[in-house]
Amino acid sequence: MKTIRDYVLGMRSFAGKSFVSWQNGGTIETVSYSVAADIVNAYSRGFLEIGLSPGDRVAVFSDNVPEWILVVLGINNAGLVDVPRGENSDEEEIRYIIEHSHSRLVIAADGEIAKKVSKYSHKQVLGLYTIKRAEGMKHISEISAAGAKSLAGMPAVSGDTSCSIIYTSGSTGDPKGVELSHHNFTSNADACTRAIMISSSDKFLSILPAWHAFERIVKLFALSSGCETFYSSPKNLIKDLKEQEPTVLASVPRVWETVYSAVIRKVGEKGRLGKAVFELGVKSIIDSEKNKALFHPSRIIGPLVKPYFDAKIFAGIRAQLGGKFRYGVSGGSKLPAHIDDFFAAAGIELLEGYGLTETSPVLAARRPGTPAPYTVGPLLDNVSGRIIDHETGKELPAGKEGVLYVKGPNIMKGYYRDYQNTHKVLDGGGWLDTGDRGYFDAAGNLVITGREKDMVVLSNGENVNPASIEERFSKSGFIENILVTGHDWKHIGALIVPRFERLKEWCLAGAIAYDPEDLTTTLSNEKIKELYRLEIRKYLNPGAGLKDFEMIREFRLLPKPFAAGRELTATLKMKRRFVVELYSEYVKSMGERINRSL
Repeated sequence: MKTIRDYVLGMRSFAGKSFVSWQNGGTIETVSYSVAADIVNAYSRGFLEIGLSPGDRVAVFSDNVPEWILVVLGINNAGLVDVPRGENSDEEEIRYIIEHSHSRLVIAADGEIAKKVSKYSHKQVLGLYTIKRAEGMKHISEISAAGAKSLAGMPAVSGDTSCSIIYTSGSTGDPKGVELSHHNFTSNADACTRAIMISSSDKFLSILPAWHAFERIVKLFALSSGCETFYSSPKNLIKDLKEQEPTVLASVPRVWETVYSAVIRKVGEKGRLGKAVFELGVKSIIDSEKNKALFHPSRIIGPLVKPYFDAKIFAGIRAQLGGKFRYGVSGGSKLPAHIDDFFAAAGIELLEGYGLTETSPVLAARRPGTPAPYTVGPLLDNVSGRIIDHETGKELPAGKEGVLYVKGPNIMKGYYRDYQNTHKVLDGGGWLDTGDRGYFDAAGNLVITGREKDMVVLSNGENVNPASIEERFSKSGFIENILVTGHDWKHIGALIVPRFERLKEWCLAGAIAYDPEDLTTTLSNEKIKELYRLEIRKYLNPGAGLKDFEMIREFRLLPKPFAAGRELTATLKMKRRFVVELYSEYVKSMGERINRSL
């Protein structure tokens, strides 16, 4: 398959199958592959009928709804370029994306988004349509209706034809538009299908933002394989998993962390002894399966306790995923090691993958039935990679950490209308500098250790990888988010977002004042500060194999949780530089205190 049109043409071969489904009130709605093909072609002709020409851009501001994939396939099938973004975009971001992409048409999720679009005058825009009907607004059904009456032929498209311009988060300035071709997407979808062995008997459950490259490619390899995709939401996820019985769920690590946290909370209700027994049992099961020495205690304890845990705890978790669940595909950010371990012990396979918007997006993924804990698996079969020492420019052998460079048919055409930034990351030979640090292990699995640009260089010249420090706190029940900083400081510091519900419980149990309306005052309590000092020492100490310069010397508690679209990206990765700028006063006071210390 070379183009998205090839996928659209292939839809009729799955004519009797459900393409997308969703719950509408108490009813399950379904669109078959054959009906979906008709809708897509109607949209394609409709776009051309209302005045668009091949190569024109269509901006789509919407969340994850079934109509999204039908509209976007219609755009691509007509030789047009989609410019997708989420419905939580603010007015300035919407304005910038429409203007920079020179979009000729705008499709908004609803009337509220349409009002944001209408606030500015976009001279090149031919029209504005909504997905959800809104008073006084044109509806997308007008486009498909015009197309249904049209006999116009489809313009030619090739693998190199531009397909999508996806704008990055823009946490350090204006977002960059990643320009991707038809073959960028189809080559990646086909490689993913081969890697994780998808077939038409699989059923996907969809919850991620539709415009994000990760969810986009999942939709495409589900489509190319004739799979059904059921549209859910974080709110209805557990219910839909059990009722719909999907075989595959593509999600970000936060989803799996939520399941894990629910189990831990339930165990915690049994008291300290019950929790301690649970943790020891799970640890023994995990350790017994990790190539430990022959006479390691876990070799005896693990097999003894596993049947009990499997029957009393793990079976219940598996049941919540439905009776046909094969595996979860985890991407968007790093899967914490303890989450990786827990689900492996529970008999639930998580296939962690890795990629960038610039790579359409998948570069590597674990393979089913081939455990590769703490890695993102080997590269896809059509991707080449090498680890480079940035100081010498030389390629490094397996086991040595450096910066990952990749090459393959999924590498972007470039940043739209931005030659300078394109040239910084993409050389003439097709190699892309991912900006991520990592290494290949002896088995050829890729391990990502952090971002090159995020490395903190202390005043004494020591380099600290903040990601490796932050990951240690993923098990903390009191910390929701943590950002390690300290460039040019004597030591590192941290901004901490408390897990507020857990902190509230702790305060109530200890008769400590907790005012949700005045969290700044609440967090200034010395007992709460001491709680977090102890929490830091629990996960960062010399006994954990850390050096002195990797210890957090100062921290600040933030009175507001991070939110997607603000401090977090759509896949819940932290916008580090944005957070540092947003909380610059906290950062400044930390730095001054650290640098005054001896």
